Amino acid sequence: MAFSPLTTGRLTLRAMVPGDAEDLAERRSDPATARYQAWVVPYPVESAQDLIDAMVDRGDVTPGEWFLLAVERTKDGRIVGDVGIRLSEDSHTAEIGYTLHPWARGHYFSTEATGAVCEYVVNVLGVHRIEATTDPGNLPSVRVLDRLGFIHEGTKRESYWVGDRITDDAMYGLLAREWKQRQ
Repeated sequence: MAFSPLTTGRLTLRAMVPGDAEDLAERRSDPATARYQAWVVPYPVESAQDLIDAMVDRGDVTPGEWFLLAVERTKDGRIVGDVGIRLSEDSHTAEIGYTLHPWARGHYFSTEATGAVCEYVVNVLGVHRIEATTDPGNLPSVRVLDRLGFIHEGTKRESYWVGDRITDDAMYGLLAREWKQRQ
């Protein structure tokens, strides 16, 4: 089965395609974007292509695997970033993550796109819980999660490696019933 695009007022979220590899590599090669992620810069186009090819082969959100959605501005089709979904093996929980191009930050694209993914995983996939983690110092990411109603559930100290640097990992959760109450 193939992933059906999601739409919001300004955005279209669609499965990544092979032609998105250069854009993904560019976004992941930005030092400010990579600062809180597990990849190193520069991020090779070949790695982006391999990642996208694996998702194209799956075609849709699959338990136990990450699935990246390209986030496009509907008005011009320009990719502003991506949102990732990882469904648990039992499909009860979805983990999410998001990145934006530096030029796309500050326009609430992450909140809008991640909100669409929350709606999808709760109402289409039927998950019970949505999780996200972030470096506690990544305040823009923390604000996205706060705006969407995620609850800070704790911080694992020195538990996340970014290259050769260790950092804390702030854990956030949102229950399906909490999401539905906010809508």
